[in-house]
Amino acid sequence: MAATAAPLLDMPAQEANTTIVYPQYGGLTDTAASVMVLARQQLRTDGGERTREILLDVRLRPEPGGWEVTPVVDPPRPEYAPARAGGPTDLGRAVLDNPLIRIPEPGRADMIERRVNDPILAVLDVLARTYDLDVHVVVSGHPGTVFPTTRLSNHTVGRAVDIRAIDGRPVVEIPREDPVIAEFMAAAGQAGATEVGGPIVPAGTGFFTDDVHQDHFHLGITPTKPPAAAAP
Repeated sequence: MAATAAPLLDMPAQEANTTIVYPQYGGLTDTAASVMVLARQQLRTDGGERTREILLDVRLRPEPGGWEVTPVVDPPRPEYAPARAGGPTDLGRAVLDNPLIRIPEPGRADMIERRVNDPILAVLDVLARTYDLDVHVVVSGHPGTVFPTTRLSNHTVGRAVDIRAIDGRPVVEIPREDPVIAEFMAAAGQAGATEVGGPIVPAGTGFFTDDVHQDHFHLGITPTKPPAAAAP
């Protein structure tokens, strides 16, 4: 666990209390799993007390007694999109300042460092006109590839976000027959997302589901593809 959770141990402190905010699937097969754990740490340091949020891509493997944490990352993580100087773009600042879009510290840093492209920020901006959004992960903390393949993830290049809750309701707790799921996924396509993953597959194009996307919505943009569109 220490090898996987090194980011929890990178700051000298006399005491650290860590709370799990939300664990979200990053990938799942019969032999491996990725869980993106958003953790909040309260630290007591020489400089006083402080609180920070961390996103960990925790890898697990099945053992006779159940799933166990492993430091093995296969395939290896590619480099994330490089940081760019100048602070957030105008759209990035608008998203960061929007009280209806709650973003954990690692995601906010991604936007401040311009790792996130404006088209996916525009999707968030449009959706926040109708929904309250709790973002889970943008770039940092997400598996670099589409688990378990070597195909580069749109998160890695700043073209995707994962939403863990809408209007204060965790996606994992929303009944699958609730129309808000299909409505939100359709709205994401209308806002410009070309790939929209979630707990169900609405009729139309550009939507998908699987075991991994039962606990969040994935919104991504592949420039060569048209926006997802619900059937008339």
